[in-house]
Amino acid sequence: MEEKMTQKRSLILQYFTPDLLTKLWLITKTSGASNNERGQMIKDTLRENNVPFSPLGSGTNRLGILIDGYAFKIALDDDGMIDNRREFLYTTKIQPYVIKVYEISPMGLVAVTEYLTIFTYDDYREHADEMRDILKEVSRSFLIGDVGITGKNYVNWGFRDDGTIAMLDFAYIYSVKYKLFTCSCSDDAILDYDEDFVKLICPLCGRRYTFGSIRKKVTKKQQEEEIGSIDDQGYILRKPLESVPEIIQYEPKYAVVKKKKKELSETKRLIKEHRKAMKAQKEEDDYGYSSFDAAIEAIQKSYK
Repeated sequence: MEEKMTQKRSLILQYFTPDLLTKLWLITKTSGASNNERGQMIKDTLRENNVPFSPLGSGTNRLGILIDGYAFKIALDDDGMIDNRREFLYTTKIQPYVIKVYEISPMGLVAVTEYLTIFTYDDYREHADEMRDILKEVSRSFLIGDVGITGKNYVNWGFRDDGTIAMLDFAYIYSVKYKLFTCSCSDDAILDYDEDFVKLICPLCGRRYTFGSIRKKVTKKQQEEEIGSIDDQGYILRKPLESVPEIIQYEPKYAVVKKKKKELSETKRLIKEHRKAMKAQKEEDDYGYSSFDAAIEAIQKSYK
């Protein structure tokens, strides 16, 4: 059977030559320099190489720039490269609640994502309930830090062109099954969020933790083992525009993200059944019939 070919575009290779990527990687390895200094060195290097970018801002471990309507996240250190790889790995699993990560360079030095309009403080206050609903959904499978409902984290949220909201930065993401997210009182005490998704709380002893304090327990080795290789997560391109054999699972039109059906806990299920029974009882008390529809049917029959 003849292979179906598809043409793919690499924004990274369009604007970043292998020599430029090497220069940027060496900057991330510059000893004695702060990440602020590395960020300035990267911007100077991009200008020297005529890369048409606009600065978006710097985070703890990554520099954000805008090129051709896309956001580029450039790592400032080893942690920044892990952050890029982590977002690339999980982006399709958490759609539409996080930015789409389209492309990543080897080792995670540069990532290309969709560009969103960042929240203002007023946006954060207006959309706090919607943010909370999104975090409730995501927290069913993942623990995410630095995106909780606080005045500190609102800049990690933004708007798409269609008005929907999503997280801009979701690098601090871990499976809820991750063993280190337990309380010191018991290995079986899996931590859960408070109502604003800022603190982590032990369900047994009630002790409260910050996400950062727990995350510090995760070593680079453990993160590398969790993320694994990104080579088998998408197409590998060596030119800005290249025809490659189509791989079904890498095609957006086939990557349908299904929302998980919410599973009720046993307690919530019993409460729901009780409320349903109480509602039916009230209808019977009010109308003398088992349901509102039955009452309507009885009224209609009485006029025949």
